[in-house]
Amino acid sequence: MIKQFQTLLKQNHLDYYLIPTDDDHASEYVGDYYNFRAFLSHFTGSAGTLLVGKDQAYLWTDGRYFLQASKQLKDVQLMKSGEAGVPTLQTFLKENANKDMVLGYNGEVCSHALIDSIKTYIQTKDIDLTDEIWTSRPERSHQPVYLYDEKYHGQGTADKLHLIQDKMKALECDCHVITALDDIAWLFNIRGSDIDCTPVALAFAVIEPAQAHLFLQSGTYNQVLIDYFKKINVSIHSYNEIYHHLVNYKKVLLDTSKVNERIYQSIKGDIVDQMNPSQLLKAVKNEIEIKNTMQCHKKDGVAMLRFMIDLKHRDFNALNEMDIVHMIYHYRSLQPEFKDISFDTIAGNNENGAIIHYHPTNEQHKDLEEGLLLIDSGGQYLDGTTDITRMYALGHITDEMRYYSTIVLKGWLALMNARWLEGITCESLDLLARSPMYALGLNYNHGTGHGVGHFLGVHEGPQTIRYRFTGSQHPVMLKPGMVVTDEPGLYFENKFGIRWENELLCVPYKETEYGHFYQFKPLTVVPIDLEAIDCSLLNDTERQQLNQYHQYVFDTLKDAVSKEELAYLKAYTKAI
Repeated sequence: MIKQFQTLLKQNHLDYYLIPTDDDHASEYVGDYYNFRAFLSHFTGSAGTLLVGKDQAYLWTDGRYFLQASKQLKDVQLMKSGEAGVPTLQTFLKENANKDMVLGYNGEVCSHALIDSIKTYIQTKDIDLTDEIWTSRPERSHQPVYLYDEKYHGQGTADKLHLIQDKMKALECDCHVITALDDIAWLFNIRGSDIDCTPVALAFAVIEPAQAHLFLQSGTYNQVLIDYFKKINVSIHSYNEIYHHLVNYKKVLLDTSKVNERIYQSIKGDIVDQMNPSQLLKAVKNEIEIKNTMQCHKKDGVAMLRFMIDLKHRDFNALNEMDIVHMIYHYRSLQPEFKDISFDTIAGNNENGAIIHYHPTNEQHKDLEEGLLLIDSGGQYLDGTTDITRMYALGHITDEMRYYSTIVLKGWLALMNARWLEGITCESLDLLARSPMYALGLNYNHGTGHGVGHFLGVHEGPQTIRYRFTGSQHPVMLKPGMVVTDEPGLYFENKFGIRWENELLCVPYKETEYGHFYQFKPLTVVPIDLEAIDCSLLNDTERQQLNQYHQYVFDTLKDAVSKEELAYLKAYTKAI
């Protein structure tokens, strides 16, 4: 397909064409309608930017996908973002383009920040060539939009809108444009299913000082929704009207890293470029959300315990990776208020576990064999969103596997048990998780932790634990009520991969003359497979930490399982 597209470039007098992994909303995961990058390049990872030139094509992606991209790309050169000697997209264009050249792009799926960052080096032209070559393109998802019951989230839309309008007033803005789907879903308390595994609806929003406008696809909402929003001064418009709605505002608040270029160009007034206020508001869970998410994780823990019992009592040689996917889905689906998985289940045995975001499919999976099984999975429940990674020993595992599995566990324990002074930003905690790996001269090419939504996106900011920031990412102070994951790992190509992951809730620890101190409370309640680690490598503090966690798992789940399951729970959480 790349060769055919290059012919199309020449016919349109374009030197390059830019294709990000985005929809109109800069979403992390996109629907099939927006998967043009995957269609052209054959790379199916969730992150990557494709640049097609008249004679060569290039794809930038991060360390999570290096192995996957190297196996999938066709007629495209892999650019390993962040690696030594690999230029950024901007540096590449600076070195290889000039102002006599023209770069094409689709303004609905390219953020303003991205286009603005390359205009210095090359002329740009908003031209959508997608449908000229992708003749079998799926239709855009337009699933029903529904109201999310306040008993699960605890705060009405009118109250949330007032918080945003207060921020607008302080900035003297007469308009706030929101295109991020998680922000819109949270602010208007709506949910949908336009993106797989993420309960959001394709929508835009415009907030004014005394009213708001919600832009939805025709046929996705009913009179009940219209009447509900009318009572709180919210009017509903058709989805594409957003591109004609913004011309008369004088001062507009928006996040240019999330707003697409076509929306940006439609604004005629002054722009205040800031992170959407809803991001930080949404990140700090209220008491109702915290109560619900703890209940959600308890249910998820029961499901994963039953999976673990099942796995440990089967002949693993008779299973394959897709069987694991189906088993986990089965046990989650039996839990009350379960709606969906929160992302495609990662189930990688041995060498497949080394591909960070590998997930098996009906067409590509392997039969299980002796060694390590990495499972990264999660559920969407009406009362919360889960994300968990566990390692399972299948039969005899090598000393090397058990050694590195324990090294990663050390980092996982260190971060989970951190205590820190108010004001510390997330990246300051990253070193705790990486130190055991750094001591061996090892590292992992992904962040250590990310925020998690409440029956929303499994990856949500602005909080993120990492040692370096890219693009629009900025350090954020952790506050009580924020949820973040703890997921260090190690990956050995063609051998095995290891990752342990819990969701953690930031809570107060104590107050002294030095200020307020915080700590984490684990939300995830799933046993660690002791057969996958070497307990002799843990020091006394680490042993105590693991025992305390397992006691917490046992205490949380003991009243929610059968008498037979309780016996297994005791065995899996025994003190070491």
